[in-house]
Amino acid sequence: MIFFVFFLTGFWAGSLNLADYKEEAKTIFFVGDIMLDRGTEYYVEKNSIFYPIEKIAYLFKEADIVYGNLEGPIVENPPDFPDDSFTFAFLKENLQMLSFGKFNLLSLANNHTFNMENKGLEETKEFLRGAGIDFVGHPFYCQEDYLIEKEGVLFLSFNKTYPFNCSNEEIVEIVKNTKEQYPDKYLIVTFHWGEEYQLKSSFVQKELAHLVIDEGADLIIGSHPHVVQEIEKYKDKLIFYSLGNFIFDQYFSKETQQGLTLGLELYQDRAVFKLFPIQIYLTQPFLMEKNEAEDFLLQLAERSDNSLKEEIKNGIIN
Repeated sequence: MIFFVFFLTGFWAGSLNLADYKEEAKTIFFVGDIMLDRGTEYYVEKNSIFYPIEKIAYLFKEADIVYGNLEGPIVENPPDFPDDSFTFAFLKENLQMLSFGKFNLLSLANNHTFNMENKGLEETKEFLRGAGIDFVGHPFYCQEDYLIEKEGVLFLSFNKTYPFNCSNEEIVEIVKNTKEQYPDKYLIVTFHWGEEYQLKSSFVQKELAHLVIDEGADLIIGSHPHVVQEIEKYKDKLIFYSLGNFIFDQYFSKETQQGLTLGLELYQDRAVFKLFPIQIYLTQPFLMEKNEAEDFLLQLAERSDNSLKEEIKNGIIN
């Protein structure tokens, strides 16, 4: 598939242009946390089931894979939790919205997909299968649903928010074995980890990230902090410690209402990463205006790996 060129003279010019590329690439989009209860459900009921995705779905329409972290279960009869609840359950009608947004791979490796216990987790899997949406990862275990191959790309997904989740040693062994079994496959490892609302990753995140790259991971994508954390280059591999929120009702700070959507063009001999800063207004994400995006990327560059500073500011990392 030929990818879109979203950037003109270092940054997008406000509209999408068809690519000139002769060489084909796998195209993957990554977004952060997707939470479809509480305030999101309120605005869906007030508008339409497509409300959360309608201003950004066009970005994904030509992608091979659209990946996100599904921050809760999709169930037949979700309870009506209080507005301040930290327990989530999503209406199955949201499958229409996710399909409209071209989502075809979701991580279940987080601290909310078990909010309706095992019955809710199994319902979620059943509904996703019925909608043709693949899933990867488990809220607790690292020996179940941890690996999927999609479009020739490998995905491993792990939850690291609980003390009893998979140990670093278990994860490193899985990464090592996966790379040994599929040495020629591009291996993406995603983590739900880190400290909420912190703009910089923790020592614990960095330690694990470096360990899995040492054992063969080609790319690391993180979620859970609800804000965008720094980008690091380690052994010529990229670590996106947190992409922040994508669809969420956290209206209490500027940082929780911003996110980073990542576009990856995966060629046979190289990877090109394109950074799309998003604004989230009343749970609805959309691309930032040019000036706001430039300011966002400048701040991200300042707290990221110094060797990536100019590329991050320009929105493209080769």
